[in-house]
Amino acid sequence: MIKRLLMPMLMLGIILAMTSMAFGQASPVTCGISAPLGSTPRATATGHTEPIAAGPAVAVGGQLVSPPTPGGGTVRVTCQNTSGTNSSPGVVVMTISLGVPITNTTAHPSTTLGIRVANATGDFAANVGISAVNNSAGTIVIGLGNTPVTTSSANPTIGPTFTANTTSSFDLLGVLVSVNGKTAPVTASLSATGGVNVGTPPSTTTATPTTAVIDSLTPGLVDPTVPVGALPAVVTALPGGAAVLNSAGLAVGGKNNFTIRIQEGAVDTFRAASQFNGGTTGTFPQSSASSVQVQVQLNNIPAGLNISSCSAVLTNTATPAQLTGGVPTVSQGNFSSASPILTVIFAQPVDLANIDVLWITCATVGAGTATLPLPSTAVTAQVTLAPGGTALCTMGVPSATGTTACTGLTTGNIPRYQPLLQPTAPLTVIVFPPSQTTLLIPLASVGPGYNTGIAIANTSTDPFGTAGGGAAAVDGTVTFTLYKNDGTTKSYTTATGSPGSGLSAGGVVKSGSTYLVNLSEILSPASFGTTFNGYVFITANFTNAHGAATIYVTTDGSAALSTPVLVMPAVSSAAPRATLDLGAGLGQ
Repeated sequence: MIKRLLMPMLMLGIILAMTSMAFGQASPVTCGISAPLGSTPRATATGHTEPIAAGPAVAVGGQLVSPPTPGGGTVRVTCQNTSGTNSSPGVVVMTISLGVPITNTTAHPSTTLGIRVANATGDFAANVGISAVNNSAGTIVIGLGNTPVTTSSANPTIGPTFTANTTSSFDLLGVLVSVNGKTAPVTASLSATGGVNVGTPPSTTTATPTTAVIDSLTPGLVDPTVPVGALPAVVTALPGGAAVLNSAGLAVGGKNNFTIRIQEGAVDTFRAASQFNGGTTGTFPQSSASSVQVQVQLNNIPAGLNISSCSAVLTNTATPAQLTGGVPTVSQGNFSSASPILTVIFAQPVDLANIDVLWITCATVGAGTATLPLPSTAVTAQVTLAPGGTALCTMGVPSATGTTACTGLTTGNIPRYQPLLQPTAPLTVIVFPPSQTTLLIPLASVGPGYNTGIAIANTSTDPFGTAGGGAAAVDGTVTFTLYKNDGTTKSYTTATGSPGSGLSAGGVVKSGSTYLVNLSEILSPASFGTTFNGYVFITANFTNAHGAATIYVTTDGSAALSTPVLVMPAVSSAAPRATLDLGAGLGQ
């Protein structure tokens, strides 16, 4: 009885052991991945459509092109059967994982430029296909078996046969990824289910379980600037610095223009559409507007302010005195409160070997139809790469938590970037300093028997009217800066309770009024003693101030000496004070 029970159990054990040995045998097939073109040297840190494994830029049709293959780079899967017999491991499913969102599909932007398999050799000649793309997880599943080379879903039911001592390979092309928010390089890894190993096939030293596909991430732009002083002659003959308009809309020192300098973050950040891949025949996608774009956004533009005659040129840091192609083209020649964004595209190939610099000049800034007086808040600028967008979409709508590729006409732009306005603290491009008139009394005196009488008229109310070219009515205080012959100085600004006559509440000289005061009355609140010999600067915080000063005898009020009150030219950082011509500077 026991013997009859032991024999079947022994046979079952032998069968199970043999089965276990069969399933436990090491597969003779080993597979790995590589980047035959080389990894992409760098990607834009805010980019949503960066090609992987694209290799360095290459010359195609007389221009540098990056990446050199249509639609992106190339990841190669290589498998080798090292045994002397054929191997049929059954259905094999491979997964290539990137660790970043995949932002295109097998059909976007097209079946010929989307994610696809190609260049199959050996035993892969007719049995490899893409099974699934998980955009948010950053994985691509590839089926090996009774499926043709295709970009459509491939779900094999019969596994491949690996011929004895044969090496086979296929390429995965056209994968685009989002690297926004990532700081480390991007690596592709291979895994497989079924009877194959993942490792380094003996026939190659480059195919391994992982391979680098993007080496580094670089900022899209260096923080832009508004350089001051002389600019390169090829850029503009106009001086650098912000435009300066007083509150009456008049350019201070003639500074009615500004230029913004925008430097790319890497040698190949700025690219024309034709430089994405394949030269003039491989534009990805097929549109001249699909170049990298640069958007300039102005903030705080008063309604009606005239900001026009805007244009763009391109130089580089290697030859800053020369234009370097690219033909940057602006979307509009002006800014306004209703249209505060200007977009630049590159209509022709850009230098991919040197750091390029984009210059945006707006040659005309004026009051236009803006309401006067102009506000004190400066107009500022920020810049970002464009087109803007997100990595993925939800139901076709861009979303920070999207799971599917954006494939719409506007949402699926290639290239596109996460908007990042630079600099964080916006650049000042137009300033509106308080409207001032600076007056100078070259000689003033207070002493025994003498005083200086001063009159300051606010003539911003005049018979001409703003429509006829007259001044805009502006009220303001008056500041006296006193310079004694002994080298000491004091300042005093009118306020409530200030001496003299003609002031309104707050020490303001209203438009159409004249302020009368003796210099001796200013010395006391300025804590500057009781005597004075020297000169006085008067800053009237309104336009069109004029003045008169007389040194008189205090006993009878008779004039001893009339001293001119000079109207100084406007002074600012954009228009430094020039040597004063006494003969021409009266300005009365």
